[in-house]
Amino acid sequence: MSSAKVLYVNVSGVSSEVMKNLILAGIRGAIADGRPYPDALAETPTSFLSPHERTLLDSAEETGDEPQKKRLKKMSVAKAMQPHVLELNPLLEECEINEEDISSIPTEYFAKFDIVIASNIGLDEAIRISKATAAADGKFYLVHSFGFYACAMIDLGEQHTFRRETGKDKLSDVTKIDPYTSLEKMASIKLIDAKDRWHKHGNPPKIFAKYRTLLNYYEKKQVFPSEDCAEDFVIAAKQFLKEQGLDDDYLGGDDELKQLANTGNAEVAPVCAAIGGVIGNEVLKAISGKGEPANNLLLFNGTDGGCSAFTLK
Repeated sequence: MSSAKVLYVNVSGVSSEVMKNLILAGIRGAIADGRPYPDALAETPTSFLSPHERTLLDSAEETGDEPQKKRLKKMSVAKAMQPHVLELNPLLEECEINEEDISSIPTEYFAKFDIVIASNIGLDEAIRISKATAAADGKFYLVHSFGFYACAMIDLGEQHTFRRETGKDKLSDVTKIDPYTSLEKMASIKLIDAKDRWHKHGNPPKIFAKYRTLLNYYEKKQVFPSEDCAEDFVIAAKQFLKEQGLDDDYLGGDDELKQLANTGNAEVAPVCAAIGGVIGNEVLKAISGKGEPANNLLLFNGTDGGCSAFTLK
């Protein structure tokens, strides 16, 4: 595991928790995030940057500190995070950064990492990155938290193998992931067809349905919904749910959909910490091949603290 390298694409509250856990575990990290700092992290709960550091630009503008303003306005999230990552575990000695816009980074770049964990990107961009990662035998995680809920879509690659834990210090024979569903295939499955023995036909997990509805809006507007566009989101959400074969009130009426818009990109620190710990453990299993991994969805409900796996196929 010490030779593994993880790329974090567009840092979020969830991915920064995963990063913290894996950096402390001795796994090298790299950051691809060219978004402007501190604006992009102004409301992001992260252990790496204190609230004071994320409001430095406001302070500089209030005091008229022009040199500080110029320095901060040129800084990316990746550049701001780099020294804190190195400080957390100096033994790792390096933290590669990429300050380009994610859409302009060539697919070959992502292929050189064992694990890619992405946040704050659309489904089309995620599919592009996951294809490159899986083709090079890497693993891809798309993670997002919204209010009290969180979801992770996982593409371990068709050739991923693992050994189940069958007892203390005992492992099964090598097993291939089955069924394997790529991220591209996951995105093509209609919500009405997302089912298992607990979720019958036409009754997909609501956390996943909420996340797909948020992603659909992002693909159309290139931004996650917020209170400012709640009315527009309600219209788009109802249309999307119908296209997915569900009733347009599957996620509730207008008030519930407006609430979903209000929390579409709102990250709650305890939720980020909880799901970040789960995903960090999943990454360790994926790297080591020890333990059965989640295949291919993780769904977290902060109202009851429950985290469940669901398989799209």
